[in-house]
Amino acid sequence: MPSELKQEHCPTLPPGWSLHLRLDPDGDGEFGGKAELWDGSNLRCRMLLTRYGTDRTAALARVHARVEEWVADWLARPHSGHTTFGEL
Repeated sequence: MPSELKQEHCPTLPPGWSLHLRLDPDGDGEFGGKAELWDGSNLRCRMLLTRYGTDRTAALARVHARVEEWVADWLARPHSGHTTFGEL
């Protein structure tokens, strides 16, 4: 999934991580989409983004905050390294 984020809209991520984002308006003009957080070639998180408002700048700010909160929480937890994602 190609990312549509420009550098100024990218949340702060650990080195080697990337965010792939798709954010589009629905029929009512509400932004939503999908965000994927990658650690190198490893998918760490996939978020479904719904009803993020009609202002694209505000929607991107909400995505930014949600991603940074998820990353901070993930980094704060111990990881055994023995878990993987299943096919969605």
